[in-house]
Amino acid sequence: MKLKGLIVPARLPAPLHTVGAKRFVACGGAGLFFALVYVVLAPNWYSSTLTVVPATPSKGTGLGAQIAGSLGADLPIDLGNNADVERIAAVFESVSVTDAVVEKFNLRERYHEKYMEHTRRELWSHCSTRIDRKAKLVSLTCEDKDPKFVKSMLGFFGEYGNQVFRRVSATSASEEVRFLEQRVAEMRKEADESAKRLREFEEKYKVVDLDSQSKAVVSAMASLRSQGISKEVQLSYLNSFSARDESTAVQLRQQLAAINAKFKALEEVPANDSLGERSVNGGGKDPNSIFPPALSVPALRFQLEQLLRDRKIREADLLLLMQRLEIAKVNEARDTSAFQVLDSPPLPTYKSRPRRTLTLFAGVVLGLLAGAAWVFGSVYGRAVANAAVPDSRA
Repeated sequence: MKLKGLIVPARLPAPLHTVGAKRFVACGGAGLFFALVYVVLAPNWYSSTLTVVPATPSKGTGLGAQIAGSLGADLPIDLGNNADVERIAAVFESVSVTDAVVEKFNLRERYHEKYMEHTRRELWSHCSTRIDRKAKLVSLTCEDKDPKFVKSMLGFFGEYGNQVFRRVSATSASEEVRFLEQRVAEMRKEADESAKRLREFEEKYKVVDLDSQSKAVVSAMASLRSQGISKEVQLSYLNSFSARDESTAVQLRQQLAAINAKFKALEEVPANDSLGERSVNGGGKDPNSIFPPALSVPALRFQLEQLLRDRKIREADLLLLMQRLEIAKVNEARDTSAFQVLDSPPLPTYKSRPRRTLTLFAGVVLGLLAGAAWVFGSVYGRAVANAAVPDSRA
């Protein structure tokens, strides 16, 4: 019969049932047989694992420890003391460490490889690294047919990899120390220059204590203003009954003019003066005065605060760099391993592969699938051939 263009036999003939069952069973048996042959002939492979952790950084003593104790807990920066687990894994997988392992254990002959590149690829087909970033662990797992050999190879991996990582870390620490020493020298020079600018500003404008000086100027202006009001009252009273050129009236007017001139000198800067080109000394009339004009105090305070802020920033940067430099010197001088072995590679006693039970099961399943494909494929082909016969006769 035909169903939507697909030719399907109404039912299988009785001989085909028997033939299909035999083929199905034969393929399943063949799959089991080949799996059994593989299980019997395949060699046992043994795996072992080396687990390492980054070395605990040295806390150090002296200036670095004191600064770290006072500031380090509040700093939101990483001072770079922890070894990186990713770098440890990269060292294990590096060409230098791989070639050392190949030469040490003569892996080219063991793997029957002619070229070093193929030997490296073959080695890492039997080895792998795993990184646990949360726990900061690096695991190196390798397998071989000889359990003692894989244990020795992993031990050499850890020993030689540690030497390479220590050399790389020492080089990095030395470079960091040189860079930080240069930056400390530059920052110390900048801090000295900022302090020098602050001193020159204070000397130029005679700034000893700007708040106290401005308060003294305001007090002096208030006193002069009080005296001026008193003189104005006296002059007004005298003018009511005496002549304008009377000696007492002239004297009062002179005193009032002197008071107003002094008040104006304490109040504002002369129009032809600028804050950056003159000495603030009460209008420029008294070079020995340390009292700045009242209206120049805001500009003086603005520049003074800028200079103070700049000096504090330079000093804080210098302090942080000195802290970093001290810790870098401690890390450079310390004689510890780049990483520590958490679990040494044990001698494996149980094979990691082949998994015989799983292999036998997979062989049977694949054989049965192949048998099913064979049976249904032949039936479908026979049905197509039978359906095509009437068409050819027509």
